[in-house]
Amino acid sequence: MSFDIFLGCMKNGESATFPRALVETAFAPFIESRSDRSWKLTDSLADVWIQAGPEIYGFTVSRPPGDEHPFWQALFDLMRQTQSVLYWPSDGPASVVTDEAVIAHMPAEMIEIVGPVIVVETPLEIGECIRNS
Repeated sequence: MSFDIFLGCMKNGESATFPRALVETAFAPFIESRSDRSWKLTDSLADVWIQAGPEIYGFTVSRPPGDEHPFWQALFDLMRQTQSVLYWPSDGPASVVTDEAVIAHMPAEMIEIVGPVIVVETPLEIGECIRNS
């Protein structure tokens, strides 16, 4: 069974784009193999699914790596650069941001679906929020 997390960039209540190159740079140190639309991360079963092209709306990670993997710091830093929200399927609160200002840019319908948005201050808090949801 696979667990997926989703990152999406938000602006003025809608999805927005950011440069795909930011993701490539952030994850480059631990991409084991790649195709145009997916990357396998080292030391894990994780796959990153990403749009082709220079501008993207976000990406999906299937089977995210464990807390100790450098992916989480790179993801956290990327979220700070891109005004993004990270969300996942859950019965409880299922989304985090690194900046409270991002919440105002999220569509109201999205907040209704994912529940209260949690502001995280460290990469480890992301994993805690996922486990607690």
